[in-house]
Amino acid sequence: MGDPATLATWGLPGLFLIAMLAGSVVPVPSEALLVAIIYGGVSPGRAVLVATAGNVLGALSLYWFGKWVSRGGGGRLGQWVARRRARESPRMARAEARLRTWGAPALILSWMPVVGDVFVLGAGVAGIRPLPFVVFTSLGKGLRYGLVAASAVSAL
Repeated sequence: MGDPATLATWGLPGLFLIAMLAGSVVPVPSEALLVAIIYGGVSPGRAVLVATAGNVLGALSLYWFGKWVSRGGGGRLGQWVARRRARESPRMARAEARLRTWGAPALILSWMPVVGDVFVLGAGVAGIRPLPFVVFTSLGKGLRYGLVAASAVSAL
């Protein structure tokens, strides 16, 4: 994707875009860019807010895709999910019930690489409501970016 120092010249709009891509399934260096932008003089608080907003927007794309697939959309992937749910109906029903019950708070862990994407996609499939999704996903992703920013500031 490029050198974070070069990407830092994009400023906050670039950080938003890179964080949005990172919130979906595209592996990009949003944390490195956040640090580079902070080192460039941008307020850590503003940078954390922009990165969090972009990352949550990217996660929303996965969430809505999960909702769409669970309703029969998604072509072959949607058909695979439907077959999998039908074949393992009792087990899948229990898993989805648990995710509906405990899923929204579990989205605090949505910041984790790879595993976080599974939480986000699963939240859409399980039908977690959008508001709790946004709240808990924002909390988790905001905490991650906040810790990265705090580390960058302490290293200055």
